[in-house]
Amino acid sequence: MFDTIFIGTSGLLNHAKGLRTVGNNLANVNTPGFKSSQLQFTNLFEQGGGAGQAGGGQTSGGGTGLATLGLDVSFRAGLDQSTGNPLDVAINGNGFYTLKRDGQLLYTRAGDFRFDEKGFLVNSSGDLVQGLDADGRLTDITLDSLARSVPKATSTVVFNGSISNAAPSTPPVSTGVNNVMILDANGIDHPVKLSIANDGDGNYTVTVMNAANETVATGAIKFAGIVPVPGSDSMTFSYAPAGGSAVDVKLDFSKTSLGSVASIGVASQDGYVGGTKTDQTIGADGTLTVQYSNGQSAKGPRIALADFQADGALEDAGGAAFRKTANAQVLYGYAGSESFGKLAAGHREGSNVDLAEEFGNLILMQRGYQAASHVVSTANDMIQQLFDMKGR
Repeated sequence: MFDTIFIGTSGLLNHAKGLRTVGNNLANVNTPGFKSSQLQFTNLFEQGGGAGQAGGGQTSGGGTGLATLGLDVSFRAGLDQSTGNPLDVAINGNGFYTLKRDGQLLYTRAGDFRFDEKGFLVNSSGDLVQGLDADGRLTDITLDSLARSVPKATSTVVFNGSISNAAPSTPPVSTGVNNVMILDANGIDHPVKLSIANDGDGNYTVTVMNAANETVATGAIKFAGIVPVPGSDSMTFSYAPAGGSAVDVKLDFSKTSLGSVASIGVASQDGYVGGTKTDQTIGADGTLTVQYSNGQSAKGPRIALADFQADGALEDAGGAAFRKTANAQVLYGYAGSESFGKLAAGHREGSNVDLAEEFGNLILMQRGYQAASHVVSTANDMIQQLFDMKGR
């Protein structure tokens, strides 16, 4: 009779564990990347011998109670949540982010990232997000080397519009282009002016002058009809501004044409001033891109993803993160390659807690606990009746 009390007690203890698991799931319903768990129950048996059957075979003894096998974690995808934060990223498909916490590697589906005061990419718990270096080794992600955009000297100026096709004359009728900005290696711009004169037979002389109307360079371009002749539609000269180093500049007239009215202007030039970092985003392939105040951008490190052959290779480490078990094999790669899913910026994966399922489990745990308590109280009543027999 006393063993029956122990059986009922095991039911009380283990259903209390199950209630704790359900309560933990419900408490984390709004935790990004949280994965719900279920407590796995098993029964205990004792084997007893005897001749209770013909032939003297072994017979099973009675049950000895309830035990647990551990937690079964569900790794199904959680609810997609739109945040608008460019550093929040959700994995659409397979894979886990790799984190470093106190020197230990952890894995998570929660992609709520930010840059800490030291410039490293971390999650909301302060764990370091990992990328892969050129040799395929895990490394911390930082944008320190991309804090500034260095200036670039102008190498090509592209013109469009029309050049006057007025007949050659003395003095020549010239098409003028004012305020053509050429940037040196320090990002300082220097204005020059152009004069384009018809020499006849489709030949045009281009004269480059500085702000003091001093001739810097001359060249020639050629037209067939009203369009430039390929190979003769540009000129290159070396420009050495006062106090600056010389730069080689190509003037490209391939997008111009001849016309009765001059309307030539600068379509583009490839130089730019220095800039500071203004924003950073994460692409679908996990590449971090930095935007600068000068309108330029640069690509930085790429976030690493991890894949496991089985979900059982992971065990809970807290903070919506998991650690791999001792013999688990892990494959590292990038989003959008091999078996890995792509990343969605401005989104994050919420918990995968199913409220209907958890409330159902809540009732089951309550009823299991209630039934076990009845076993204990009934066994106690029977023992009390046995003790009362002495006084009869």
